[in-house]
Amino acid sequence: MGVIQFIDEFRALHTRARQGKLGESERQDYLAKREQFARALLNAQGLMLDGAEARRHYRVAHQLPVELQMAYGNVWTNTLDISAGGFSVTLPHAVDVKERPSALLYLPDGSTLAGRVRVVSQFQRADKHRASFAFMDLTERESELLEGFLIDFALERVGITPP
Repeated sequence: MGVIQFIDEFRALHTRARQGKLGESERQDYLAKREQFARALLNAQGLMLDGAEARRHYRVAHQLPVELQMAYGNVWTNTLDISAGGFSVTLPHAVDVKERPSALLYLPDGSTLAGRVRVVSQFQRADKHRASFAFMDLTERESELLEGFLIDFALERVGITPP
């Protein structure tokens, strides 16, 4: 099967999954193809590294509103990029790496993801602080909502349509 055919078939399967129209055997097929699609995106992004440096989730550059309850107060900002594992934002101050702020992330469909996050990296450029956070306690439902959004966005960006 060629790449275009795979993406077209996966897009159709993903649409049915988002509509809740998959039987159990189709769902298993969907999950396997979703994993294959995610690995292809990781590879395309050059993120398929070995060992401790390996990324588990592909990233998409997309601005989503997020509220962080930091020790120094609440911060409203937008994501710079997001993955199933976490997100990056620009903040006005550095973050204590031991801090576990609460985050409220707003998805385009109006749903929200709420939970604790932990700092996985940060650096300063000029007067801006870029911090990357990992989700600590998303529910299975929240993880599915996020993964669905990420796949929707990635499929939209791939832009391959049938001839």
